[in-house]
Order: sequence, then C-alpha cells, then structure tokens
Amino acid sequence: MGLLDKAKDLASKAAEEAQKAAGAAKDKVDDVQARRKADDLAKQLGYLIVAERTDGTPAGEETDRLVAEITVIEASLAADAPTGASPAEGEGPAS
Repeated sequence: MGLLDKAKDLASKAAEEAQKAAGAAKDKVDDVQARRKADDLAKQLGYLIVAERTDGTPAGEETDRLVAEITVIEASLAADAPTGASPAEGEGPAS
C-alpha cells in the first residue's frame, strides 16, 4: 500500500500545482485585458485632445471621465504587481 499512497500524494501535489498555474495564467490574462482597456481609453483621450486643439471642440467632462478610468486601472495593476516589478517593455505610459 505504500506505493499506492505515494502515487496518490504525487497526483494530489500535481493537481495543486496545476491549479496554481491556472490561477496565475488567469491573473495574467486579466492584467492584459485591463492594460488593453487602459490603452483604448488613452486612445480615446488622445482623440478628444486632438479635436479640442484643432476644431475647438471642448473635451470637458469626457476627458475627466477617461482620466479617472485610466487612473483606476493603473492603480489596480500596480496593486496586483509583485513588489519591485516594472511594466514590461511597450506597456503603459512612457516615463
């Protein structure tokens, strides 16, 4: 029975590791989706600024809303990031 118990233990550990890996993958997907959302909002913000500067169309409250949404997403991503981690190249605003 010792061999069977060892096999069960190994299978249990493998299942736990698989669950951890699946959780990490889901977190990464969630982060990528949030980053894409922030990028889309930033693109919209850019178009509003261009319209304001070229056509005189006031960006007003829409600008404030977009900035607030981007700020919330960035704060969420920063809170989820491991300590000492920096955004990958090509992600987020340039500093």
